[in-house]
Amino acid sequence: MKPENKMMNILYRTKLSATLCAAGIGLMAANQASAEVTFKVSGYGTLAATMTDQDDIQFRNSLSQSEGASNKLDLGVDSRLGLQGVLNFGSGFSITSQLLGQRRRTDGTPTSNEDFNVGFEWLFGQYSPTSNIDLRLGRVVLPSFMISDSRNVGYTQPWLRAPMSVYAQMPLTTLDGVQALWRIPMGPAIMTIQPSYGESAFNISSSGLPLKATSHPVASLNANLEFGDWLIRAGQVRGSSMLRNLVLSPFLAGSPLNHKMKDVFTSAGLQYDNGTAIVMAEWAQRKQNDIDPSYFSGAPFNIGGKPLAETRSWYAGGGWRFGKWLPMVVYGEAKNTLTSVKTHNMNFSVRYDLMNNVALKAQVSRYDGRDTAAFVVPDAAKGTVNVFAVGVDFVF
Repeated sequence: MKPENKMMNILYRTKLSATLCAAGIGLMAANQASAEVTFKVSGYGTLAATMTDQDDIQFRNSLSQSEGASNKLDLGVDSRLGLQGVLNFGSGFSITSQLLGQRRRTDGTPTSNEDFNVGFEWLFGQYSPTSNIDLRLGRVVLPSFMISDSRNVGYTQPWLRAPMSVYAQMPLTTLDGVQALWRIPMGPAIMTIQPSYGESAFNISSSGLPLKATSHPVASLNANLEFGDWLIRAGQVRGSSMLRNLVLSPFLAGSPLNHKMKDVFTSAGLQYDNGTAIVMAEWAQRKQNDIDPSYFSGAPFNIGGKPLAETRSWYAGGGWRFGKWLPMVVYGEAKNTLTSVKTHNMNFSVRYDLMNNVALKAQVSRYDGRDTAAFVVPDAAKGTVNVFAVGVDFVF
């Protein structure tokens, strides 16, 4: 893609966030003319090499990737680089922006990836009237999972790659709109309530088809309870979603790929980490229903009034720290409840903390060849596919 087209893509994807933040900037400037302004820059990244034990099936770590790794080392599947800046105006006002570069399909390349596409992951203005309340306006994280805030920051994670059985079920990762965080002290525990409202979009590759997922409006509610070494989380994301085929869209006006659906994603998680032992588990369910049941009356898409799509997934894993070493095992399953197809994966990872901001990692995973999330084009005939990856995570 030409540089000028890449810039147009970035501007297009973030125009709502920029507009919302502009309003926040104006308000901050008007109220904080005499306050001390500070600016802080930080970053994170993962450089990893990934390959499988088969040459004719491609593994990916995100639904946005339409190209993946086969039996040759691939440096793009699990690698990423992020840069974050925080402009603090004092008195509770700030602006946060985060740029993320990674392999993904873009609006300008409907049938292929850019190996290093850069876009705004976060871009929001924040006002914190008290130490327990944050009010945000712009592009924010969509808190669908236990590690949504730090999902891309590999250094903060025990594994090299998050369990795809759960994390691939909700492709939307950001939201353009408003968000609040309310931290409530409860004796030795603290409860965090996080409501969000706005719209979201994401480019998807499904069995080789280039799709654009959009959801408007999106409303979510996330709740965390932290108590000592324990973290308990529950949340739900609700929206009106549409999948649009970027190549065939003009010819599919009456297909479900150009039709809105009610989309409900419910999830829960549990973590225990005492500095030596770590246990993590999450469960998720996603339902997509036709907004107008009569739209597909008599068509195979209206399966006796059942949802158009429904999945249930979970993973559970644990590890033990031996000094700078952390070996971990994670098992996950995902089931399409409409077709009764169930896939599973097993992940073995090891982490070594090289220094206080660098960690070396290796991971071996076993996936079912039918897994539509893990493979660009799934193939049931492949049986079990082994995926190998080594990498380095860092922060600065």
